[in-house]
Amino acid sequence: MTLSGRNVLLVGQHFHRARSLTDKLQSWKFKNHFAGNIRAACDLLSLHRIDLVLSHTYLPDGTGSRLLTALAHLPVTAFLCLPVENSCFWLPAIDGGTKCLGLPALRPLEFARTLEEMARGFSTETQESCSGLGSPIALARGCD
Repeated sequence: MTLSGRNVLLVGQHFHRARSLTDKLQSWKFKNHFAGNIRAACDLLSLHRIDLVLSHTYLPDGTGSRLLTALAHLPVTAFLCLPVENSCFWLPAIDGGTKCLGLPALRPLEFARTLEEMARGFSTETQESCSGLGSPIALARGCD
């Protein structure tokens, strides 16, 4: 799975309370944005560049699948959260703008590892693309 930035949109009613997930995302330097339903998600997507979308399968005004169908033309990476008993599976749905629904579902630990690898990969790509740039240009592109 590919990542082009660190803006994450978490769509669903319970992500505000998912402290372990949001804390991990913040520790990997992701910037979290929250939307409770599809309409709020679309509003945020029109205002902010979003790189990663994490959506619950069931939303108050539709389904996560419907939201991701609307995102298929954007250069985002997206996962659907499918609740299972006391946990959930994460379904890869879009990879850098390309539909990939049908790939194997990830358990929470596998999903956390995938996100961590994506964050590490993004840091490496940013450092490589910024080497050799002057300081003002590097800072404008998000390089430290």
